[in-house]
Amino acid sequence: MNKKKSETKGSLLPSALADVELQHIERAVAQLRTMHNQSSSGTLNVEYWRERLAAVVKGYALVPAQKQRVEALRIALNAVDNGPRDGSGSRRRTTNRLWAKAA
Repeated sequence: MNKKKSETKGSLLPSALADVELQHIERAVAQLRTMHNQSSSGTLNVEYWRERLAAVVKGYALVPAQKQRVEALRIALNAVDNGPRDGSGSRRRTTNRLWAKAA
């Protein structure tokens, strides 16, 4: 039942498959928020997760509820990226190494 590359090339993936990606990004954003609020040793790279979110928007036929989730995730990523950082006012170093260890 595997689809050939020619069958999917140039078309969007079904919205049902987008849910898995959105759930993954939602978990990552929750982790970002926690790390952002608790640690000065670094956070997950916000730009990486923006790119992942953009790939979902570009690659899947999203239904309205999924589009709302995408917008909520964009807002959350902006809040993490632009919000205050433990009152220090300085940007912390970002890294995906912490996330890679958890995977």
